[in-house]
Amino acid sequence: MSSPLLRTSRSLCSSCFYWRHYRRYSSQAAFATSAVPTSNLQQTETVSAGPSNALAKTKTPKWAQAPRETEAGQLVENDTPSQSRNPLEPTRVDLYLASIHAAGLEPTLDDIERCRPKRHSSPESSKYAEEYNNLLDTLCRSFSKDQLRNFTELYNLDPMWTRGSRRKVEYAESIMEKQWNWPSLKEIERRRRDKTEVVIKTFSVNPSQLFLILGKDGADLLQLSMQYNVHISLASNPLALRVEGLRGTMKQLTEHLSELKKGIIDEIVELPSKQPIRQDLVQRISRLAGAYVENLGHKGKIRICAKDTDKMDTAKRLAIRASTETQGGYSSPLLCYVPTTKLEHSVAPSFMPHTYAIYPFLSPRSLPWTMMKGGSFRVRRVADWLGATATEDMAKTGGLAGEQGKVVTKTDESTDLEALLLSVPKSPGHERLVSASFGHIVLGSASPTGHSILNPPLKGNWTLSKILKWLHTSNTPLTFVPSLPATLLDSPPSNQKVIHRVLYRTLPETQLENGLHQQLVKLELEFSTSDTAETKTAGLEPSGSDRELAGDLTSKLELDADYDPSYSLGSFQDSATSEAPLNYAERNLREAVVNVSEATCLEGVESTVDVMMPDRPMDVQFTVFEHADVCASDQPPLLVDYTKQLQLFLTSQDREAIQPQPPATFNFRSRTYFLQTSLSVRKVTQTPQLSMNAGGNMEQHIPVPVITESVLDLESNQKFATCQISLDDTGGRQAWTQFLASCDLISTVSIPAQGLKTDIPVP
Repeated sequence: MSSPLLRTSRSLCSSCFYWRHYRRYSSQAAFATSAVPTSNLQQTETVSAGPSNALAKTKTPKWAQAPRETEAGQLVENDTPSQSRNPLEPTRVDLYLASIHAAGLEPTLDDIERCRPKRHSSPESSKYAEEYNNLLDTLCRSFSKDQLRNFTELYNLDPMWTRGSRRKVEYAESIMEKQWNWPSLKEIERRRRDKTEVVIKTFSVNPSQLFLILGKDGADLLQLSMQYNVHISLASNPLALRVEGLRGTMKQLTEHLSELKKGIIDEIVELPSKQPIRQDLVQRISRLAGAYVENLGHKGKIRICAKDTDKMDTAKRLAIRASTETQGGYSSPLLCYVPTTKLEHSVAPSFMPHTYAIYPFLSPRSLPWTMMKGGSFRVRRVADWLGATATEDMAKTGGLAGEQGKVVTKTDESTDLEALLLSVPKSPGHERLVSASFGHIVLGSASPTGHSILNPPLKGNWTLSKILKWLHTSNTPLTFVPSLPATLLDSPPSNQKVIHRVLYRTLPETQLENGLHQQLVKLELEFSTSDTAETKTAGLEPSGSDRELAGDLTSKLELDADYDPSYSLGSFQDSATSEAPLNYAERNLREAVVNVSEATCLEGVESTVDVMMPDRPMDVQFTVFEHADVCASDQPPLLVDYTKQLQLFLTSQDREAIQPQPPATFNFRSRTYFLQTSLSVRKVTQTPQLSMNAGGNMEQHIPVPVITESVLDLESNQKFATCQISLDDTGGRQAWTQFLASCDLISTVSIPAQGLKTDIPVP
């Protein structure tokens, strides 16, 4: 054995110079080997195996090719051509797997299942991401792309996960997530971002979409904001919704708004009056129906956008009603009653004639929705401080029945009220119904801002003739608002009925038909209840059973009017409209059957005349309805179908049943009728004792039969009360005088001021 080899095999001292070089070489041998191709390794080993100068020959080439060690202890590979590799070339792992494939050895599902861990950490923990990535890396290093794709096919995954265009890592992720049920790391990250990240998004909308998204008074938009926990604001230019919220809820809100926009339906409707609707009425119709309404041009066409067909039909009916009432010529002739001033026994005559003014009017009930938005006023007499009262003294003037005063038109021409109402002879086979309704003739005044105003359209006090002339020349809109006299507010009820009433009118063809003669079709159904089971609880008093059942029936008819004329002012609501109605279990304790009468259909001509009485607390509207009964076989088919559907709805035990709606229009006997009102009525017949001054300090009580009605308009959801008296058409002249005397008694009753003890009635 040669001496160099002996020296090489000798152990070196740690302080020796050669020892330091030997330690550096031995510690870097592994890195040098991995960076040098196989051919170079073989050559190096051959040279190192030589019998002589082994240490020198091994050390010299390795110093030039081994990686350098920096002062910081990091390895830096020498930038030599022998160490660079083409990244497109297969790695040794790929070559090894290819050799296995060439030998015909294909991996099976058992091979990949051995890589599957038994469990994993919670997806919400920080360790899960590390475990997921380690397993993904193991699958990608252990199998080729084709093998992983073959595994997805063997697992019978969906074709979308096994298609050939996917990458190798995607096949591995599919196996882990779809077969091994590992939660997706991307989905976990997305959910985390959805719960934590706040984003701002803008949704462009048009006016109709914005109206339907807002809902009534913005209630739907507020509900939307609370449901998805987002902040929503409105951008005006361009019109859009600016939404700020979490990323996850923003996606849900986007889908909701997209579905809402797709579900909006629209339709163009041509109005019967061929005129556009007032802009304030357009807004009211939109609010009442929950649908967006807008005028198209000036030829009476409107566009309606709604979420469903029910709101669409409601908007149609309201639009047709507004068109026929405001632009269709439904204005009753106006007369004015002027009491006599030339009295023989006048104790304190006025030094100057009475003057009148237009005062603001505050109705105890909501005004009709078709009235002009702004101020409401009524013509009244100015108080005469030198006289005893500011209202008409029936004992001195005699009233309408005394025929000492006069009834004049707007042009101050006298007219005969009896001749105006009863001069036309009755048609053969027809009946005549003459009635008087009490209320107030209200002047409407438009407001530029839409708010209520107190400034009257005509300022100052004037003589009555000048005010009538101003009404004639200014064409100020007048509306009769029905209301209850003060005397009937505390009257007990009697003969109560629940009625459903539908009225249809035609458009006036000539100016003569404008108010005096209008074709009318009236449909009425009366409802009652009968018990089929005994009372099962002691808490239900037998005396109140009728009222409770009537309340249940009324609620089904949607008659929830909170003001019933048959009860006192202190109890506007009875059990039918109670704030705490019977619950479902209590109602089931008593079974009730709704009895629906046969439909009564009347067709005829109605004439209406408004009589303004500025010297009295109330005005009067006289109506003459000359009608004939229409048998069931001759009734319009649409009304017959509606009657059947309504009877089925009322007699059905299904609480989910939908109430049918009356047709908006139909043709009958060569005329086109349009829906005017659809009402639920609680009708009460009573005979109150009205007091009348019989002279001196004597008072006489006279019984007057009256009909009071508590009415709910099913289209506009407005509630009002009416008071009527009827004329006995067979009584002749005496019946007419008694009819006018009853009108005098009811229209002159004032409501006394609270807390004021005085004998002077307050106007």
